[in-house]
Amino acid sequence: MYHSVIKDIRKPKITWVTADYFVDCDFNPQLFTGLLKLFDIHWLIILPARNARFCAGDFKEISQLPGLHVEIIQCKHRARSPKMLLFYEKLHVRIKAINSDLVYFNEVPSSPYILRLYWRLNKKKTIVTAHDGNVKSSFKMFRISKAAFKLAFSTVAFVNMFSGTQAQIFSSNYKKTKIFVIPLGLKDFGKSNLLKRTDHIVFLFFGSIHPNKNLGLLIEAACNMYDKGVRGFKVAIHGSCSDWSVYKSKIRYPDIFECDIRLHQNSEIPDLFAQSHYVVFPYRQLSQSGALKVAFNYCTPVLTSNLEGFLDEVKNGVNGFIFDSCDTDSLAHIMTNCLHLAPAEYTLLQNKACKHNKLHFSAETLVSKYIDMFNHVLTCNPKK
Repeated sequence: MYHSVIKDIRKPKITWVTADYFVDCDFNPQLFTGLLKLFDIHWLIILPARNARFCAGDFKEISQLPGLHVEIIQCKHRARSPKMLLFYEKLHVRIKAINSDLVYFNEVPSSPYILRLYWRLNKKKTIVTAHDGNVKSSFKMFRISKAAFKLAFSTVAFVNMFSGTQAQIFSSNYKKTKIFVIPLGLKDFGKSNLLKRTDHIVFLFFGSIHPNKNLGLLIEAACNMYDKGVRGFKVAIHGSCSDWSVYKSKIRYPDIFECDIRLHQNSEIPDLFAQSHYVVFPYRQLSQSGALKVAFNYCTPVLTSNLEGFLDEVKNGVNGFIFDSCDTDSLAHIMTNCLHLAPAEYTLLQNKACKHNKLHFSAETLVSKYIDMFNHVLTCNPKK
């Protein structure tokens, strides 16, 4: 049973703002269904005019939920354009016009153009999100992002984070901020009618490819396995990359790799995970991973490096296996062991992963945490 909320003649209203690159974090019909029992939600979704990850049609079904109003806002400017100042000014005017009891703001303050908006949001009734405890070296425009990060978060009162590890890092720098920690929900892109492949055991790497994801480690581990006579497996690499030649040059045995280097449509994702046996995350740096929650959703066991961001949610032998970060032999050893799992053992691993999901990432668990967070802020600032 969900928690009761502050008694009022009407349900409290939330303005929920999501940037395009975080829509998959918030796009959870079960989460909204639970929250709408107690709140009315006006969801502002910011989509870029070019290369948007979603389109208006993707929200047609969820927009039918009673109490949820979905509003798409198109951003026609590049992130570095000074015209973004005007865009954020218009966004601030829109947020004020909606006049909600609470604002939930899910957009990264990585640009100085957004600072004026951050500073003018009502601190007493605004919860902003922080996906990272600090600015990582992999951020674009690192120095600018670092300055904007500090200038934005030093002024906020309430922050929601998605990783206990990152929350500890954040709290060490912003001691006066009230921090909530709610894990990212499972990412469901629909069902697949396909079954696991039977011709090979498939190790999948999925998502955008950049240095911190350390794809080269997986390629080297697979090639070394092949050198030692290990057979019966494929490495499927599906994702976009700005310079694929760097990774292609590392592939010594093309026959064991299946590479589809491009930005995949959401509709393609279910089949990829349905057919793969394991999803590999050889990352060398991490805050949290969206692809990890896709793997969890499809109960596909994961192989992850032993970074703290993974250790928060991956339990060895329960929903996957953990290897030493940046250690090719460690990853190759885990992959080889996976090839030796009997079908019954693999099915047991999948079942344990599904049970772990229900315990930690069920809709009821997440809804309860969001309600507690919203009620905390509303109780601190009751509507007069």
